[in-house]
Amino acid sequence: MDKKVSAEQINELYTFTRAHYVEYYDLQTELVDHLANAIEGIWLQRPNLTFTEALDIEFKKFGIFGFSDVVAQRQKALGKKYYRLMWGYFKQFFKLPHLILTFGITFLTFKLLEFEPTFFIYLQMCLIATIVYKTIHYKGKYGKKVKDTGTKWLFEEIIYNCGGILGFIGIPLQFFQFTFKEVNFFTVSMLTVFLVLTAIFSYVMLFIIPAKAEEHLKATYPEYNLEISGQKL
Repeated sequence: MDKKVSAEQINELYTFTRAHYVEYYDLQTELVDHLANAIEGIWLQRPNLTFTEALDIEFKKFGIFGFSDVVAQRQKALGKKYYRLMWGYFKQFFKLPHLILTFGITFLTFKLLEFEPTFFIYLQMCLIATIVYKTIHYKGKYGKKVKDTGTKWLFEEIIYNCGGILGFIGIPLQFFQFTFKEVNFFTVSMLTVFLVLTAIFSYVMLFIIPAKAEEHLKATYPEYNLEISGQKL
């Protein structure tokens, strides 16, 4: 009879992945499934090996960096998934009926900046303050959920980090510096477009995607159930 990995050994594999710096449950599960299948495959050829010996043989195939390459590849893949999701919501603002709202906001912003171009800096400061507040809020809520459940999901962390939006908050101020050397129709139009596009992207990342987090997480992880944790971010 072929040797099979036991439930106790499955738990040992989870412990093994955590010990090798894989902190996300979804990645742990993928690796545990891979390792369990590989160990059973090794046992078919060498049934006298112990579980630990077979695990060591398989782990060496990951090279000197262990699971780090697997984690990096998964982070890259889910990062792309997040930005595809963001782009999909962003494009909706340029289709009816959202297009009417986008046009109205753009027109009002243009008129405001045409009247007083320096309002750009105040509007951007309001946007930056919103970004900082919401990212800190989500970070605290997500941290509490992880503490309560003891489980981290990579895509969930990307969502509640708002796609790393904090890393871009300095761009608007630099943009302001270079565009106010001469104020004319072109610069006001450029500032208006920049401000509106930045606001839409921020709204998608800070409000729309987090509000639909459960839907997207369940689509990514069939076993994910946000309600079990009793947490709503």
